[in-house]
Amino acid sequence: MGRRLALLIATYRYQDSALRQLTAPAHDAEALAAVLKDPGIAGFEVTTLVNEPHHRVGAAIGDFYRDRRRDDLTLLYFTGHGLKDDDGQLYLAMTDTRRDSLLFTALSAEQIDRAMSGSMSRQKVLILDCCYSGAFPAGRIAKADTAVHTLERFQGRGRTVLTASDATQYSFEGDRVHGEAARSVFTRHLVAGLRDGGADLDGDGDITVDELYSYAHERVVREMPQQRPKKQDDVEGRTVIARNVNWTLPPYLLNALRSPIAGDRLAALDGLGHLHRIGNDTVRRRVRDEMRRLADDDSRLVSAAATARLRALQPEEAPAQSPPRGPAREVSAPAAGVPAPETGAATGTPAAPAAPAAPAASPAVPPVRRGVRRRTVLLGGLAAAVAVAVPTAIALHGSDEDSGSSGSSAAPDPVTEVLFSPDGEKLLTAGYLEPVVTRWDPATGRRTGTVTVGEDATGVYSMALSPDGKTLAEADGDNAIRLLDLRTRRVVRTLTGHTENLATDGTGGSAALAVAFSPDGETLASGGVDRTVRLWDSATGRAIAVITAHTGAVRSVAFSPDGKTVASGSDDRTVGLWKASDGRALTTVSGLDGEVLSVAFSPDGKTLAIAHGGPLTLWDVATERSTSLGAPGGDGAEAVAFSPDGKTLATGSYGGTVTLSDVATTRTTATLKGHTREIADLAFAPDGSTLATVGFDGTARLWDLTTRRAVFTLTAPTPTATSTPS
Repeated sequence: MGRRLALLIATYRYQDSALRQLTAPAHDAEALAAVLKDPGIAGFEVTTLVNEPHHRVGAAIGDFYRDRRRDDLTLLYFTGHGLKDDDGQLYLAMTDTRRDSLLFTALSAEQIDRAMSGSMSRQKVLILDCCYSGAFPAGRIAKADTAVHTLERFQGRGRTVLTASDATQYSFEGDRVHGEAARSVFTRHLVAGLRDGGADLDGDGDITVDELYSYAHERVVREMPQQRPKKQDDVEGRTVIARNVNWTLPPYLLNALRSPIAGDRLAALDGLGHLHRIGNDTVRRRVRDEMRRLADDDSRLVSAAATARLRALQPEEAPAQSPPRGPAREVSAPAAGVPAPETGAATGTPAAPAAPAAPAASPAVPPVRRGVRRRTVLLGGLAAAVAVAVPTAIALHGSDEDSGSSGSSAAPDPVTEVLFSPDGEKLLTAGYLEPVVTRWDPATGRRTGTVTVGEDATGVYSMALSPDGKTLAEADGDNAIRLLDLRTRRVVRTLTGHTENLATDGTGGSAALAVAFSPDGETLASGGVDRTVRLWDSATGRAIAVITAHTGAVRSVAFSPDGKTVASGSDDRTVGLWKASDGRALTTVSGLDGEVLSVAFSPDGKTLAIAHGGPLTLWDVATERSTSLGAPGGDGAEAVAFSPDGKTLATGSYGGTVTLSDVATTRTTATLKGHTREIADLAFAPDGSTLATVGFDGTARLWDLTTRRAVFTLTAPTPTATSTPS
């Protein structure tokens, strides 16, 4: 295991009278050092230099990066003045720095960049809480003198650079000039996010550099709108800075585990499985503890399900099967205390995240192809247990042509795709476990037919209808994208090009994951696990452009209403915007705190909604500024769609709730509850009167948006590999 090393440099006293004396740096460095040293939080070996001359600091930086191993994590932090010379070169001012002799009395960005580049470490973090140019508000001391473009000075592989503000602004210390030193706005929030665990945005027990930046950025901008932190990185994987020492189970899971209703406790297993999949060792240990308690639950259904989950996670965790009990008695599961954090080596290094567990029965997003189709009878039990809690929904199990019945114990497969036909008279649903698209009449809830998309397909990962409603494009478990004529139910064109290259997490998988038609139907956009976005001529199948800028699988694509722009959401936690005619890059939305699962343009094209597993992000296309809408129902945002009039935004969550929000005010107007597991996709009817939602509970639901009630719950029987008449 590599070492975790931090060098903190603070300068606030200057021999040159032309340099303003600062108050915050010493306290900044002291506070950050304390939290980085804490073995329960970050476990760094910390060296702090305060008010040292430039030659001593330079030597210390050289030693800091020399003889590092590849698996070492290095963190260099500087707080103080940043200056530039006549050529625009950046220098960090030390206590003996002279403004008229920067070359010989200050540390240049070039020197630091060369030291970082020469280091073997693959994880290098540089944090600068220093100067930028811009207006100087009365009453605040800014750590700046002239314009400096810091991010442009530090670029290289294996490094992440966080800066307190952008190239047009000052970094502020606070309102106080005299008396007790106040920490800078930026550093204060960095320290707070590490100390109380608030920067653990995805709840997996670890705090990554990306999460820490997102946490600090939001709070700095809220407190000081004129100061906007920036981030630049070029790394593979994620860089874990600290662990969340205050981690505990999410409230919705605690409530479910304590519920006297067996169905609630059974449903909690999905949330526990998700946490085990993404969490660090502390989280996984707590999850296993809770599963052991559920394995001894008084409900035989809950006990059997928990025992099966434990066996799947780790064979030795499964307890011996208890003899059959009498009639089930409903009791609440006891709440356990949060276990103490585990540490790694003697250096205090937080333990590395455990290897991924076997996949739970229902991942948060459709996974890449596993090679087998998964089913579980437990899903049927869960759906049956919770159905009585939704009296407003009418459960329909298809028409007379269907095989199977509502009383069948077979579990429905997850339903992960839904869309309306342009005329609103048909509803199409599909799932990533079966290569079958099911047709429904949304007016009656009647199943009207099925279409098999391809003999070699393993499932439907994404689908899109052409604007005229005649052609269905689908991305499946094969390496192909198929275009089907819905009238004849035949494949008219197959598009190949996506490959099964490794995803960023090292897993292989289904090539094509996302498809979308342009508004005129002439272009098809696709995204895949090979990290590419591809633009196709839908009439000929000719490839127009291949975009290779993403570093993670591309799970969502969308066209702007005018058809000129394509947005792509990726596992690399960014959204790319591209020119639809040739794939040329327009801009990138970065700083997101999770893998991007869904993107959607507003009908006027001014706003892009981004679901990335946490609070929903609304991105203003013109100003390139973002607004957080908050996590739907307290859970992460999984799917998003705008109403046809652009006034309402529907967001589906991991916990199964659907939130309706007023786009103009971002205020929540309604919460729709009925699904028992995470929402995978949702779509508005063309007239905006109805919302369709699908999820991992195996159902599609149609909601009347006037009454805000579910009018139909659509549960298809196990699909067969043949097409039925429409």
